[in-house]
Parts: sequence; C-alpha cells; structure tokens
Amino acid sequence: MTKFVYVSNEYRLAWEHYVNYNIAQNDNALFVAETSGWEKFSNKFVEEFCFQKLEEVQLLEKYTRPKSWFLNDKHGEEQYLFNMSQKYYSEVKYQFTDGLSTFSDLCMERAIEMRDMGKEIDLFYSGGIDSVAMFLALREVCPKDQIHIIMGSNSSIEEYPKLYEESIKDFPHVTMGDGDLFGLARIDENLFTTGCEADMLYGADGYTLITIYAQADPNNHLGYHIDRSKAGNLSDPSNREWNDKRWYEKHRRLYLTQSWRFLRNLHVDHVDMNNYQPFFYHENFERHAINMHMNGEMVYYTPSPLEEHKKQYLKAKMMIRDFIYEKTIDRDYAYGAPKTITYPNVQKQLLSPLPPDYTVLAVTEDGTVVNRNNIMEFMGRDCLTI
Repeated sequence: MTKFVYVSNEYRLAWEHYVNYNIAQNDNALFVAETSGWEKFSNKFVEEFCFQKLEEVQLLEKYTRPKSWFLNDKHGEEQYLFNMSQKYYSEVKYQFTDGLSTFSDLCMERAIEMRDMGKEIDLFYSGGIDSVAMFLALREVCPKDQIHIIMGSNSSIEEYPKLYEESIKDFPHVTMGDGDLFGLARIDENLFTTGCEADMLYGADGYTLITIYAQADPNNHLGYHIDRSKAGNLSDPSNREWNDKRWYEKHRRLYLTQSWRFLRNLHVDHVDMNNYQPFFYHENFERHAINMHMNGEMVYYTPSPLEEHKKQYLKAKMMIRDFIYEKTIDRDYAYGAPKTITYPNVQKQLLSPLPPDYTVLAVTEDGTVVNRNNIMEFMGRDCLTI
C-alpha cells in the first residue's frame, strides 16, 4: 500500500483522467488506454472513485477550504480517495490537559526542541504575528547562522519594518523569493517551518477567498452561502455556537495539511519527513488549543483584508500577541498588527490563468516526491482506498 502525506489537485485530476479513459467512448481514448497498457477499471470501481472524490470535495467545502485541497484525518479513522498517512504526528485526543505550560513557555520549548535538532532552519516569514512570534522564539535560542529566513516579497518587510531593521537584516541567511516561494525550502536537508497552523488552531473560520463573503446559513447543507455584496459573518459572535461545534471536526481533518502549500514547487526528489517542522504543528500547541476550546476561550475571526474583519482579528490570538509584546515591548505591533495576506506575486504560477504546473504532484509517506517523471509509478490501486 502506498500512503501519502500530501496530495495535489493535479494528481487527483491525473487519476480522474486515467480512470475516465477506461470509459471514454471515442477511438482516441480507447487507443491511448490500450496501447499504453493502462489498467482497465470496472464500472463499479469508476462509480466508487467518483463517489469518493465528490465526498472529499463536499467535506472541503463544508470546512471552508478550497475544493482543490485535500484532507487527512489525524486520527486515521476516516478514509478519503487516497491512502493518507498519519505516521509522523502523535495522536492527541480531544480532552483537557492539566499542568500544561503557559503559551509563552510552549513557544520557547518548541524553539529549543528545533534548535537541538542540529539543522539549519528554513523559516518562512510573512511579517504577520504568527511568523513574528516564531522568529522571536527561535532568535532567542538559536545561533544566527542556524536560521535561514525566507520571505515571499517586500511586503513581508513592510508588515513589520522595525523588526526587519533592528534584527532580521543582520541575519546572515535571508532569501527574498523571486516568484518561486513554494520552491525555496531545502527540506531534504534543512528543517522547514512556518506559522501556518496557528490560524487553524486559534480561531480562523476558514480559507480567506471563501469566508470573506460567506454568510451563515443554517438551511444550507454547508452551514453557509456566499453573498459577495457584503462582508462574511461566519465569525460573528452570534455564530459562536456553530463555530464551536465545527472547530474540532475541521481541525482533525486539516491540521496535517496546512503547511504543504509552501512546498508545492520543490526542486528535490525526496523529502526528509523528519524535517517537516511547522512551528505550531506540535502536540502541546494542539493540547493548548483544545484546552482553550473546552474552556470557551476561542476567539473566532475571518482572515480577510476587509475592515469589518480586521477589527475582529485584533481581538484574536491574544496569547500570540502577548508573547510578541513580552519579547519586543512593542505595543503598537503586538496589539495592532492586522492579518497578513499572501499576494500572488510570491509564486509565478499564481499569476497565470493556466492550470498550475507545480513540480510536486504528491509526497508519499517515505518522502518520495511524485512528479511528472515518475507519476506512472503511482497510478496503481494501492494508492487508493477503493
């Protein structure tokens, strides 16, 4: 059985194309399938394939993620179209944890843990509060030459120019992305870290391009509908009960997927899975978030540039803001920083109307990168749950 830690939409579409060739009613399709030695699938298999694909897409919509993304149940109980692996993350149950360190101490413990892995750290920095907190923790315990700061564009500097001028610019390894942010991680050799998981853990109601105009709707099977005439209201206090009910269900299916979006264009053939180390991707941060949720302390917000949502965000993730203030004594930034937005210019594929031609189609449990050269090695039934 082949299991995956990452699956792209391009790989899913390749499978759809592969399966559909078997049922196509035109001479060219039949000729390609027969002369290429492609496997033939039964009608029952094709029906199940289509059902599994649709079911995953509907769950992605329900949890306000793009249809092109993927799910991975961290408990390993649910199956989707592809065999997914949970091998590299210890299971944390939804239960209260007594005696947990403070959030500030958790950040420092995580930074020390990463330092002691003894590898250079590719730190993806946006200038937003999650990446700033991550940087401040690592800066305090790591030698400067252990940290390789990667930024997508000058907007990362503009988000917090004071920190850049007073600290970041003096680090020996700083890389500004040149339209290939998703290809800069050297995860075959270095640790890879981002702050992406903080949003999912600490109150974000979903993907910006969906939630920005999403209106709560108890009569819709998704729980919301899209109305582009006004700002979305999913994170309004009036919808707290809805958010509380869906928080863990959304988290369990998406927590293992978040930071892979920054690894979609790698220029390596193999990933060292032990190097996949997003900062907030850790059992103790998960326990901390579960404690907050069980205590009714979660502050929900919509990650959006709209003014209505910016006000919400200033009340969210207060423990991260407190940590930043503790380390910088910069009240203006700590408690006034808005949500950062990833602009399309960080990755050339995002600027084209064509389907993205990312180098990474999938990544297997053992770290093998599925690409356009080896894809046919990963078009067997052992890759699917069917």
